[in-house]
Amino acid sequence: MEILSLLFRDFSNNYNANNIAKKIGITPAGAFKALKRLEEKKVVIGKRMGKATFYKANLDEYHSFRTIELLLINEARSKASRWIFEFRDILDKVEIAIIFGSVIRDAKKANDVDILLVLKKEKNSTVNKIIRERKQLSNKPIHVVKQTPSDLVRNLKNKDKVILNAIKSGQILCGYDKLLDVVKNVTSF
Repeated sequence: MEILSLLFRDFSNNYNANNIAKKIGITPAGAFKALKRLEEKKVVIGKRMGKATFYKANLDEYHSFRTIELLLINEARSKASRWIFEFRDILDKVEIAIIFGSVIRDAKKANDVDILLVLKKEKNSTVNKIIRERKQLSNKPIHVVKQTPSDLVRNLKNKDKVILNAIKSGQILCGYDKLLDVVKNVTSF
């Protein structure tokens, strides 16, 4: 599952068995074997480039899509349940919410809370009101990166570092399937 999480979260980079092995701390042979099994099940797609085979998550395959969605939900429940609770009043008003930055690594030492919100324009004033209320209650400054769905697509295509970092290292609080759809439409070999 770590391999699948890495391939989805860091979709803008190409990974072969050796890269994956280094990233997740297993042997290259173990990574190769796992990738071959995932490829047989059509969960990942391999593409030969030169002498190496590079892999991507297969988001066109229904089973793979839902497996990654479930993986993201489980990660959020185990690693970000506090943030799901704290931002619960906003989650049903946005398409996607991702908390990222230092608060994910160490909430006690973090100086601020960074959150990416993808929302439709008509929800902006409602979301702004909730964020203002949340900022008054929070003991740390809250920095919000707001995007419309089309902004998100454009920024992912342009490889915007902040957005890519939020997906790569953040915790997705809601909109798992919507994020998967966006990534599916902007990623390719």
